[in-house]
Amino acid sequence: MIVEKGWFIITMQFGPDDVFFFEDWDETPVGPYSALMHFTPDDFRTLYASNEAGRDLLSTIHRSDEQVVTDITSRRQDGRWTIELDTGERGRLRIEVDYKATLLLKLMNPMLRLVPDVVARNPLYCRLVPRLAAPIMGTDPNTKMAGYTELGRKSHFRMEKVFLISGGRCTWGGSDCGPLTDCRYQHDLGDYRPVSKPAISYLHYIVE
Repeated sequence: MIVEKGWFIITMQFGPDDVFFFEDWDETPVGPYSALMHFTPDDFRTLYASNEAGRDLLSTIHRSDEQVVTDITSRRQDGRWTIELDTGERGRLRIEVDYKATLLLKLMNPMLRLVPDVVARNPLYCRLVPRLAAPIMGTDPNTKMAGYTELGRKSHFRMEKVFLISGGRCTWGGSDCGPLTDCRYQHDLGDYRPVSKPAISYLHYIVE
């Protein structure tokens, strides 16, 4: 069993073409690492990882067509998350995401940490939480918290904190990728799919 603990951003789409997932793990079986997955419209996937151990671990969970180990800078300060890395030929990538906890989220987040693990793994709980959070956060009620990845790994997310994304921007090789927008793609991630709106969470990711 793999247990990773840290920060996660799902489904950031900037402009018409570029979709990203970002993971910033504080604790994993191979130590801390960060990873960015980039999806093109035709589902070509590039995995950027901060070290080889993180790349190898993530490659057992999700499919990628190209893998790059590179220095990744991840900073969270005053409600802004800044991610920077060198992607090689395309140049330097910089993503900024603004996030906050609304009053309702400030009330809900401490309760998430108190949920017993047996409840957090329950399929009904995993279905209900995204639907209940959607009106509060404006997120996609179809967000999946449990299922099988495209490589057949059974997994589930145990949320500890959830944050509302209020804005974002992305430059790649000095060019603006376009505005943060609703995702219109459905890349194959097994039971998981890119959701229409991005979200930030601090969580445990358990993979069997």
